[in-house]
Amino acid sequence: MTKQTPEPAAPKRMSLAQKIALASGAGAAITGIVAPQSAEATPIQSTTLPLSPPATAGTTSWDIDGDGTEDFQLRNLGGNAASFGNVGAAPSLARFVVTNAITESGFAKLSAGFNISATMPGFIFFPDNEFNSMTRFGNIGNAAASNGWTLGDIGYFGFKFTNSSGVHYGWGTINFHGVTGGFVQGQGFTLTEAYYNGIAGAPIAVGDTGSTAVPEIDPASAGSVMSLVIGSLAMLERRRKLRGSAAETPA
Repeated sequence: MTKQTPEPAAPKRMSLAQKIALASGAGAAITGIVAPQSAEATPIQSTTLPLSPPATAGTTSWDIDGDGTEDFQLRNLGGNAASFGNVGAAPSLARFVVTNAITESGFAKLSAGFNISATMPGFIFFPDNEFNSMTRFGNIGNAAASNGWTLGDIGYFGFKFTNSSGVHYGWGTINFHGVTGGFVQGQGFTLTEAYYNGIAGAPIAVGDTGSTAVPEIDPASAGSVMSLVIGSLAMLERRRKLRGSAAETPA
C-alpha cells in the first residue's frame, strides 16, 4: 500500500483589513510614532527641595537622595548673609563644580547641556570643604559674584555626592532672590530643583530630567504615507481577485 504524504497546507491568506492593520503599524513606524527608547542616563529628582536657609541664624541641611545623610548645608549667618557649603565628611563627600582656577571657594554658573562627570575640561570639583558666600547685606556674595552670579539670577550649578552605591553626579537650579523677588537678608537664595544620575559614576547633562519627548508628527505627512500604503494594498487585492477569476474561467 502506497503511503500518501499530505501536501503542506497553503499559507492562510490575510484579509485586506488585516493587511491594512499591519500596514498601519508600519506606517506608524515610518512617521515616527514609536515608543520612547530608554536613555543611558537615569536622572533622579531630589525630592527634598525646594530649600532656603532658615529665617534666623542657623543651618538647613540638604540630603540630596533622602537617605538620611547630610550632603550640603544652607546657612543664615546672623540675619545679614547667607552661604551654601558642602559637608564633605564621609560617606557623602559632596562637592561643587568650580572652574579649575579656583583656589579658595567658588560656585560655577553652568549652561544647559554642560556635562557633569569625573572629567570636565576647564572645571573641577573643589577638593576641600567650602562654604560659598551667596548673599551679603542685601548684595550678591563674593563667591557667587566671582562666577558671574547677580541678584535676581536663576541658573544652574553642578555637584557630586557619594552614597552606598558610589559617586553620583548631578545638577541643580538656584534662585538668587532679587529686590522684587522676595529677598530676605540672611536667606537670599533658594534651591528650587535638582537631579542626579542614579547610575553611580555615570555623567549627567545639566537640564536632563529623564523625560523623553515623542517626535512631533506632521499630520499631512502621516496621512500621505498611510494613504499610499492603503492604496497599494487595495490595488494588490484587486489584482489577486482578477487572477483568481481568470483561473476559474473555462478555456
